[in-house]
Amino acid sequence: MYGAGGYRYYKDKVASDLHGWRNDATLVEKITVALLFALLTALASMVRLYVPFTPVPFTGQVLVVLLSAVVLGRYGAISQVMFLAIGGSFGLFAAGGLMALVGVTGGYLIGFVVAAAFLGELVERKKSWTYATVALSMAVAVGLIYLFGVGQLVMVLGIGWWEGIALGAAPFVTADALKIVMAIGMASFLLPLRK
Repeated sequence: MYGAGGYRYYKDKVASDLHGWRNDATLVEKITVALLFALLTALASMVRLYVPFTPVPFTGQVLVVLLSAVVLGRYGAISQVMFLAIGGSFGLFAAGGLMALVGVTGGYLIGFVVAAAFLGELVERKKSWTYATVALSMAVAVGLIYLFGVGQLVMVLGIGWWEGIALGAAPFVTADALKIVMAIGMASFLLPLRK
């Protein structure tokens, strides 16, 4: 219907409109969308896959964390703080209520806030993106989640860093790389991307 040039124009217009939304949105609109992302993160936390070789479950949360930062910029971190409040209050975390923050998976939850803050700040400041810069920025954000997650895992279990990485990061690299690819695909409609 659009042809190659028409599709590109349409996609660029949609990306421009969505990217501009963040700048034009009111505080109430941003907080409302942040709450929506908090709820989406909570939903993603309920789908858990436990495997015998790690105490950390597989979930879809990383994808939502990345997208919250891309859509909301700095408010992505606020959405993750809201998620911590909702998850702690209603026991949605893999390890239960607020005690999960001091348990084996608590570092990952804190890492969600840090990763969303990092990526959200980049989204606010950077005016032009390539697929490579989006991929690198998201990979660093996921690395921050691993850093906080593995750090707390090491402290709680009393193990060394290499064992912590083997338990809390290495099993997730492939799945999180796929989440980054999915997030980049969605970000292509939300950020001013160029090749």
